[in-house]
Amino acid sequence: MALLLRQGLPSNTSTTLKVFCDAQVELGGVRDGGNLKEIRRRLKSISSISKITKTMKMIASSRLREAQNRMQTSRAFTHSAQEITPEPASTKRNLVVPYCTDKGLCGGLNSTVLKISKTLIDTDASIAYVGDKGNVLGRQYGDKIHFAANGAGKNPFSFQSASIIADRILENDFDKITIVFNEFKSAIANETVAKSLAGYAPLAESTEALTQYEFEEDSRLTHLRDLLEFQTAALLFQAACENSAAELGARMAAMDGATKNAGEIIKKLNITYNRARQAAITTELTEIISGAAAVEG
Repeated sequence: MALLLRQGLPSNTSTTLKVFCDAQVELGGVRDGGNLKEIRRRLKSISSISKITKTMKMIASSRLREAQNRMQTSRAFTHSAQEITPEPASTKRNLVVPYCTDKGLCGGLNSTVLKISKTLIDTDASIAYVGDKGNVLGRQYGDKIHFAANGAGKNPFSFQSASIIADRILENDFDKITIVFNEFKSAIANETVAKSLAGYAPLAESTEALTQYEFEEDSRLTHLRDLLEFQTAALLFQAACENSAAELGARMAAMDGATKNAGEIIKKLNITYNRARQAAITTELTEIISGAAAVEG
């Protein structure tokens, strides 16, 4: 009040009241200005995050239908290739292929793949992971890494890409190849599965495999190797299509939950901001009225 008088403002209570009320609205409080400024900063930050998560949900939703169509096609394609040969038996030289994503923000999609993969890694097993999120296995099982296909999902995954990875996998002879990936069930549910193929040596030694087909004796082993390459590429292609659909569905759910949480936080911050602002204004009004009454007295 004394400051206002020194500045030449009238000492009339109503005029002084209006000046301070305008200042409170403009600055968000004098004493609690710093606190209110921090709340406004947090509101702006969380509102921006909410817009981003909402946009990411919409993008994932728009891409999910296309991913589902590719996934349905890959299932029929892979099933016809898999049923030619029998299920592989338990062997020593195993290769575990965890199929992970390149990006995060998709719930526990990668953690379940890595968890199941770790249960399959024994003393003699090797690892060939796909996707950037499989790097954690490289840090933990560095001496068992056969190779890593980082960034496989950054471009649209094709059967040609799967064939290239299959060639790298089959550079060494393994008795059993197990690919771990997320099988798409619905937009809000998926199941982590591990599908196995018999390696070249067990396939060549099997007397029951391919008995209904005729081969020339000198070309049988060549055809079996070609068949194994085709089966591995087909299963990798299915894993990529299934994992892509599962990733988009999981990202939709995760971003929807994040958007709802951001909305709840914004509501709470708005309530806190309004209460702090009203408290600051009430305090200043009390001081103004008291000061004005003392001067007039």
